[in-house]
Amino acid sequence: MGMKVFGHRGASGHAPENTLPAFELAVEQGCHGLEFDVQLTRDGVAAVIHDWTVDRTTNGSGEVRGMDYSDIRSLDAGSWFDPKFAGTHVPRLEELFERLPKDMTLNVEMKSRPDDRPGLEELVASLVSKYGAAERTIVSSFNHKSLKMLHKIAPHLKKGLLYEGVLISPLTYGGRHALGLRSLHPCHDYVEPAVVKRAQDSGIKVACWTVNTAERALELERMGVDIVITNYPDRLLAVL
Repeated sequence: MGMKVFGHRGASGHAPENTLPAFELAVEQGCHGLEFDVQLTRDGVAAVIHDWTVDRTTNGSGEVRGMDYSDIRSLDAGSWFDPKFAGTHVPRLEELFERLPKDMTLNVEMKSRPDDRPGLEELVASLVSKYGAAERTIVSSFNHKSLKMLHKIAPHLKKGLLYEGVLISPLTYGGRHALGLRSLHPCHDYVEPAVVKRAQDSGIKVACWTVNTAERALELERMGVDIVITNYPDRLLAVL
């Protein structure tokens, strides 16, 4: 199979990001996988939301880590995008395992900061295990200490190294820090053919974000990239 297309926070160019409508639309459009963000709420729930605060993508205000999930769930996470999505809620990670097709690859991006409450890695690992989803789940993060912790907890899980900019040798970096990498997740602006080749020669996949034009997707396909993550799965699938 050729290069795969993952929905970035779902089909987030057409529906409110990180919500069930966005994920379900991406599935309808034929994407091969779904990428989304999770972070811990005050009461230890893995909420599916990108920003550190709820302000941009809901009608509420406040830090995710400072709110209980029940309060976050009561917010409207759809109207900011389009009134037709009014009443859409912020899901929890369990809902995605339960509601989405069981053959869909899920790219869970863990979001955490040094002073956040601990436990995100343990929770993600336990939920992946609970739903028997290890083979179809990739766990990625910009927080490389979090990836290292996850590798200690669940060495069998597939882990992806998220980074923006250029790492001189991402494979050496990942090995030195014992991250147990299965994939590299660079910003598409910085990906280089030599890095793609070295990764694939080592059995490591390359997943680029966030690719929203067919032209760029075709360039990355020629480069040998394995996965593109996009807000518009329909645009890319039309040409790939």
